[in-house]
Amino acid sequence: MAVGALVFCVTILLRTQVLASQDLYLHISIGRWILANRAVPDHGIFSASMPDAPWVAHEWLSSVGSALLYDHYGWGGILAAVGLLLALAIGALTLNIVPTLGPLGALFAAVLAWGLCINHLVARPHVASLPLLVIWLAAHVRARQSNAVPPFYLAALMTLWANLHGSFMFGLLFTALFAAEAVFESATAKDAAAAGWRWSAFLGAGIVAAATTPYGLTGLLFPLRMMALAPALDTVHEWQPSTIANNAPLFLWSALLLFLALWQGVRLPLFRLIMVMLLLYMAFAHRRHAELLGLATPLLVQFAIAGLLSRTAPGFTSPWAALDRPAVKRSVVGLALLAAGIFAFAGCRDVVRGPDSYTPAAAVAAVEARGVHGPVLNAQNFGGYLVFRGYRPFIDGRIDLYGNEFIARYMALDQLTALLAQYRVAWTIFEPANPRTAVMDNLPAWSRLYADDTAVVHINNDIEQR
Repeated sequence: MAVGALVFCVTILLRTQVLASQDLYLHISIGRWILANRAVPDHGIFSASMPDAPWVAHEWLSSVGSALLYDHYGWGGILAAVGLLLALAIGALTLNIVPTLGPLGALFAAVLAWGLCINHLVARPHVASLPLLVIWLAAHVRARQSNAVPPFYLAALMTLWANLHGSFMFGLLFTALFAAEAVFESATAKDAAAAGWRWSAFLGAGIVAAATTPYGLTGLLFPLRMMALAPALDTVHEWQPSTIANNAPLFLWSALLLFLALWQGVRLPLFRLIMVMLLLYMAFAHRRHAELLGLATPLLVQFAIAGLLSRTAPGFTSPWAALDRPAVKRSVVGLALLAAGIFAFAGCRDVVRGPDSYTPAAAVAAVEARGVHGPVLNAQNFGGYLVFRGYRPFIDGRIDLYGNEFIARYMALDQLTALLAQYRVAWTIFEPANPRTAVMDNLPAWSRLYADDTAVVHINNDIEQR
């Protein structure tokens, strides 16, 4: 409880970072559309360039939640929800680690997990999946310790996960790895066959549960389809590889893990080692996956580390007697709830978003004041805000909607003038440092309407502005 409350309070303090996302604008708009139409979209709603293209709104439930929170409680409601979800994830991690590594080990794991979550802590659907990730993996680890399978009712959790965020495929993948571990570590062929059947049944239940979405099999296969969009995903910051510059906590975390392994000789079973190596690869390949490494690894390695510490530092995993008294527990819980309540009341009231690099509010206001109408060619990072303001952007953050070929053409600077002509663009809006801004400055039929530190607007002088 105390760890969760602390995480919640720190998240509230990071409001500027948490709310700075173009996809948040888009999710609010999608959620409003779903609520108004009582249906989930199957085509490119809001898009000016791909309005009829097939599209899977795989995070539709998160979008509905974002819309309800914003429309009823404003930005403060979304901020509080993000803080609560992260607090639940790290709080659940701490509770699952305490019985194995003791309070000190659990606090250490919580701090390391928080460090890897903080770099990607923005109000997006992935935050809603983090508590589900911890619950799912913790149940698998407990099941393996008792040589059983997770309870079958846990498979129902996969339905909620699959409707919130595409990372549900990660949960199914690790179920398959745990199943392989159970078979591999069986003492006899008979035991291996029995374990294989039990785990296969649970995995099958999880797959069926994950397919229980408005999109059925299409939604189930959506994460695999995203893998084919690697060229387009490379244009998105969070899908780029981790470096010291953009993800320093990951390198520190990895150094600590390597230090522990070399110093104390931590040994993991083969399939646990495969799981950790897979997590490391994912985190370094795409910076957005660092939180998976931070939350999953302590659960996977806790028993190996506990065995090591029981020999080298037996006092490390011992419970803190002073904190085990009922009166102390009640006091800690009370103080934690009080602190969280104060931060929620003071930090989530009258929250105003921005200014940030995804919110070209002044630029759009200048367009409206001038009475500019017609198609827009926009920076991808501005797409969500344009949708939020009622415009149909040329492109937004839905990589899966636009695809590799379209995004490659959009990104090619030598295609800019052709796009302007093909789509009869009336105005453009790009970041000041965007190379397209310099090109627009030199096109004879175009002139600057507005410029600030966030956005530059050009208008087509040859198209009548009504």
